[in-house]
Amino acid sequence: MPLLNNMISIPDPVSLILIVVGLCFIYLGSRKGLEPLMLVPIGFGILLGNIPLSGLNDPPYGLLYLIREKLLMTEVLPCLAFLTIGTMMDFRPLLRKPWLLLFGVSGQSGVIFALILALLLGFNFRESIAVGIIGCADGPTAIFVSSKYAPHLLGAVGLAAYTYISIVPLIQVPLMRALISRKEMSIRMPVTSGEDVSDLVVIAFPIVLILLSMIFIPGGLPLIGMLALGNFLRECGVTEFVERYNKTFSTVLTDLVTFLLGLSVGSTLSSKIITASPDLPFKVLTVFTLGVVAFAGDIVVGILVGKVVSILSRGRINPAIGASANSAFPISARVVQREVSKASPGNIVLMYSITTNLAGQITSPIFAGIIITLIESLGI
Repeated sequence: MPLLNNMISIPDPVSLILIVVGLCFIYLGSRKGLEPLMLVPIGFGILLGNIPLSGLNDPPYGLLYLIREKLLMTEVLPCLAFLTIGTMMDFRPLLRKPWLLLFGVSGQSGVIFALILALLLGFNFRESIAVGIIGCADGPTAIFVSSKYAPHLLGAVGLAAYTYISIVPLIQVPLMRALISRKEMSIRMPVTSGEDVSDLVVIAFPIVLILLSMIFIPGGLPLIGMLALGNFLRECGVTEFVERYNKTFSTVLTDLVTFLLGLSVGSTLSSKIITASPDLPFKVLTVFTLGVVAFAGDIVVGILVGKVVSILSRGRINPAIGASANSAFPISARVVQREVSKASPGNIVLMYSITTNLAGQITSPIFAGIIITLIESLGI
């Protein structure tokens, strides 16, 4: 009988709940099409990380443990994620209309809302920073900051960030319909592109971005630097870079990093980690609730800024583009275009919504860098 007990192990109640959660993520990703490239690896990370006696999540040589400790906790994966993001970003539209960065800044408002609420709910300051950063609507940024200041909440923060990114339409559409009138949705803007931006400006942009980050926000340089490097490889015009590095980074490396990020983030939601502290289960559940507040805050403030800009421009700017001022690229921009088309068929604002979405993408690591730099400077 003791031999049988050693061979067969029934998961504890917390593990069983988490296994069910993992199966739900696998189902949502594989059958419902909700960000399958991220949710399926996360689901399997949760599932495999909670199976007793497997050893996959156990130190010192468990596979999930090694991926998590050597690649995730050391910030390797978030930085590589931004390298791959940079290879896929075309900053020309943003360089042509830099004033749209205003929307990107407004898209970080949810960070402040969630941070304040987390402090009021009993999270310490560093935990509140990690929770608030979900408002950047950027998975790698949230993971990067959380691994620095609240590694015990990393799984919940990463899971919340990617979950809400996958269901952006469910959050964004009701808020747009509630806050933007049909008349405002019908405002037509001239179709533009970034083709008239010189190649010199495009090539210089990532280098200037690195130099400015080095001087003003060194805390964000790991993410911003990798983003800039990836973008330089894309835009420099060197055939060897474009044909080899850029193609590899934007395809093969992107898929590998995304898979490992999902698997390692999922593995942090294991029974052993969550039950290590008596109040941790409550905090994990609270993180998911605050994540909704953070995402909704981004969208609401973005829309309100859009309304102000529309008034100041005497009705020439469609305030709907403010709803895409977050890092859920390009999902949020497509949602904006779809809603505008319903209100005003033939009205094309996609280039503007994509650009504000891009502004949200680039301001998220900048905003995180400002926070990190301030914390390090103040010694908090």
